[in-house]
Amino acid sequence: MRLPVGLLAQIASAVSKSFRRAFQEEYIAAKQDPEKWKKAISTNFGSMSYDEAKKILDVNDVSDGEKLDAKVSRLLQMNDKKDPKNQGIGSKYLQDKILNAKERIDFELDQKGGQQQKAAS
Repeated sequence: MRLPVGLLAQIASAVSKSFRRAFQEEYIAAKQDPEKWKKAISTNFGSMSYDEAKKILDVNDVSDGEKLDAKVSRLLQMNDKKDPKNQGIGSKYLQDKILNAKERIDFELDQKGGQQQKAAS
């Protein structure tokens, strides 16, 4: 089935107009409340809490960065399908959860470090 060129042009025009309108609405909303958008951009962990991140990585003390990195590397390797030791068994979903948990913990540590520096000055 062939669609006429004019119909394809109309469809493309309608889609581009809807994207432009959505972008304009988001731009206006961001100008009205910039703090809300800064917070949304800076936290990319979904609804994962700090405690949940520690449970996923099975760590209690997050102050030891080397131990935390070793734990993350081991968990990622255990869930890698391409690793010959795993015999093709692994989960991209679990790898993403592990990385999100690591990012969440790093974010919390950065926040605490920034607050301590502000308190010291």
